[in-house]
Amino acid sequence: MKDLEALVGGRVEDTSYDDRVRLRLGAASGDGGSGVVAELVLETEFRLRDVDGEYHEMCPGTGSALAPVLDLFGQAVTRVDVGADGSFVVDFDAGSLLWVGADAEFGVRRAPSA
Repeated sequence: MKDLEALVGGRVEDTSYDDRVRLRLGAASGDGGSGVVAELVLETEFRLRDVDGEYHEMCPGTGSALAPVLDLFGQAVTRVDVGADGSFVVDFDAGSLLWVGADAEFGVRRAPSA
């Protein structure tokens, strides 16, 4: 999806979590500053692969169990994809990967082809 491709190169500038997990992505702007590209908000369970290749089952609202999310800080997005089943995948330059399974009610969906 073209809109999602715009996230490639975006760097995780901020992470936060409570009942949701938020990743604020930024990219270098023309004036040398940093501009926000997007905020990814996760409200459902997801899987996170860390830089060591270990997978973590993450669930928003679980407090310190979400600590592996903090390691995404400073990593840049190298690929964003929405699978045919509606799953959402984000790869990062340090080897991390974020995977969110499809949800019939919520989530990222491909736009219908024209």
